[in-house]
Amino acid sequence: MYDVVIVGAGPVGSYLAYSLAKLGHRVAVFEAKETIGSKVCCTGIVSRECYDLFPQGTGTVLREVSSASFFAPSGQRLTLAKDAVQAYIIDRPAFDIALARKAQEAGVEYFVQSRVAAVLPEREGCQVRVGGSGRQRFQARAVVLACGFGSVLPEKLGMGKISNFLYGAQAEVKVGLDEVKVYFDQKLAPGGFAWLVPTSTGRGLAGVISKRRASPLVKGLLSRLTADDNLEIRQKAIPLGSLPRTYGDRVLVVGEVAGQVKPTTGGGIYFGLLCAQLAINTLHQALLIDDLSSRRLSHYQRQWRAEIAADLRLGYLARRLYNNLGNKQIDQLFDLMITSRIPEELPQWEEFSFDRHGRLISRLLRHGLVAAVFAPRLRISKC
Repeated sequence: MYDVVIVGAGPVGSYLAYSLAKLGHRVAVFEAKETIGSKVCCTGIVSRECYDLFPQGTGTVLREVSSASFFAPSGQRLTLAKDAVQAYIIDRPAFDIALARKAQEAGVEYFVQSRVAAVLPEREGCQVRVGGSGRQRFQARAVVLACGFGSVLPEKLGMGKISNFLYGAQAEVKVGLDEVKVYFDQKLAPGGFAWLVPTSTGRGLAGVISKRRASPLVKGLLSRLTADDNLEIRQKAIPLGSLPRTYGDRVLVVGEVAGQVKPTTGGGIYFGLLCAQLAINTLHQALLIDDLSSRRLSHYQRQWRAEIAADLRLGYLARRLYNNLGNKQIDQLFDLMITSRIPEELPQWEEFSFDRHGRLISRLLRHGLVAAVFAPRLRISKC
């Protein structure tokens, strides 16, 4: 009998496992992949705040980021920069491995190539069925789902499903690059954006996030960068929305599978780890008093929604507004922002944050010049 079984060995799952083990609980992690950190589709950009708050993955930084350039369809460039380091580009597979190793050092047991087929809450514990047809069975007092978006387990447990999502895809390319570059172009990346992110010397990641299937779009981006058409493209779905319920009897849901993802960028590490800490606090107290009822665990959902709901809501609004812009309006928006010197001012605004975009979106929409572009879309959105 484990105290907690965690489904998924990504950053959120391993952070949960490490923290709960350090609190004295017996923890096991089940991962469907053959090895931890394999076949990851993530640019690996995390804020300095995130890296400092959750330092388990030290030693995995590839580059520091203090500036980024954004490009309109016309090629017009807008640069945001600060003197201090704002973010790190991490080696994401190494990051996952480092967090898992730290959890193992704290006593956590890991099972790879172990897909969880079913979680069955019962009166005295949870039955966890692993493998084809659930042929292996384990017992736990509680289970945390941290298995990434696309898992059917929340729906099987009656917690609903997320039907709205984006596609993300990227490939590693040979390219000389000194800073992060982001491209807004509805032809290149409909409803999203494309990027070039430097990793090691002479190499980087080229990718696209879009409301359409992103793999063909990445091929279009790559055709501009390289003649090599044998590059490995990895892709994933990114949730736009959160589960109606992220708790049940003896069960919590955390991270991308719960929809705890920034709607603006599709990044899930910061919100996932932030919500993981809230899940740890709720679960630890519930384990101590042996009350793992749905009613007790509902505290977690109230807490995480209070923490990030405003950022999610405004992020969804910004994405809906952007979806309705054509390339002509995007060029116009860039023109207005550059003319009004927003790129120079914005990094100094109190609302400027790498992770928390809600207040920044709100201020930009109130800005007279920016609001002029979005005014018709705002009226449609309110209707």
